[in-house]
Amino acid sequence: MKHTFELVLSELLSIEGGFSNRSRKADPGGPTNYGITQGTLSAWRGQPVSVQEVKQMNESEAIEIYRAQYWDAVKGDKLPLGLDYAMFDFTVNSGPSRAVKTLQTILGVGVDGVLGFETLAAIHTRSDILLIGALSEERLKFMKKLRNWSYNKNGWSKRVKTVKQRSLELALHKSPELKPPTMTAKDAVIEDVGAKARGEDTSALSAFLTPEGITKASIAASGFSGILAGSGPLQWGFAFALIAAVCIGGYLMIQKARVA
Repeated sequence: MKHTFELVLSELLSIEGGFSNRSRKADPGGPTNYGITQGTLSAWRGQPVSVQEVKQMNESEAIEIYRAQYWDAVKGDKLPLGLDYAMFDFTVNSGPSRAVKTLQTILGVGVDGVLGFETLAAIHTRSDILLIGALSEERLKFMKKLRNWSYNKNGWSKRVKTVKQRSLELALHKSPELKPPTMTAKDAVIEDVGAKARGEDTSALSAFLTPEGITKASIAASGFSGILAGSGPLQWGFAFALIAAVCIGGYLMIQKARVA
């Protein structure tokens, strides 16, 4: 009988750690305990909770939330051994929708953030080992686009590497029992592996360093050239309108990248 959820709990709890309340720049999740943010706990209990209530939350409640909000959200019990853990950790760190959309993009199926029959069918036609590798690679690429990457790059890199290794061990049936990674005091302070990696924190620069962003930047440059070269109010008006349109389009593009 499959029991990956129980196997990886100690691993995940070790990675997430206990109570944390870093600056929003470093960790947009805010007050967090066992990887459960203040917002998630409020939604789970159906009412706003204080920072103190987050701090006092016990491990058993955190495990209930892990199961209902994250493991079940990505249908962990139906995923291949190893891939289930890779998806579970990605989900806890960045949300179910982000993890599922990343997997769907890799599989080449419809991207809607919901792990349904089509996605499950596609998973079972692919190599579990290759999927774990591709998911880990895309996860790290996503993290590097976030505004808080500079604060968490060491911890996140270590987390993705560790989870990938454990996931591959499970997939290859080489590790019936998982052991929490050894974390030093330095790791706990500097390499905060538990910081949330969320799409809404995608940096504006990363959004513009895409084909769509580069095109908009080129159009804006043409508008500026028009202003500099213009010899009358009509040309200037057209150029200003062009730049305004590009700015609005750029803003919408950034928002799109942050919710993708």
